[in-house]
Amino acid sequence: MEEIIKQAPEHISKEDIESIFKKNNENVIDTLIELWNIEVPTTGKAANPEEMDLTNPENKWAHIRDVCDSYDLQMQVHMNNIKNKMNM
Repeated sequence: MEEIIKQAPEHISKEDIESIFKKNNENVIDTLIELWNIEVPTTGKAANPEEMDLTNPENKWAHIRDVCDSYDLQMQVHMNNIKNKMNM
């Protein structure tokens, strides 16, 4: 159980982790997957690192997700451009 708590997102309480662990029939992998799929509460600030306190783990993970989402969107645009050029 301690290993699950160490690997769980920091915004989830120990009691919530234990209840999810029991709900998943004490399956470690399913528990960790469910824990990491829980939405991180937002602080109301945008993904602007100048405005965010990145020492706060919740803000840090929200910023990382925003950066990754931006990268994914740019990659999708790039791949669509390549695909469109090939179809011409």
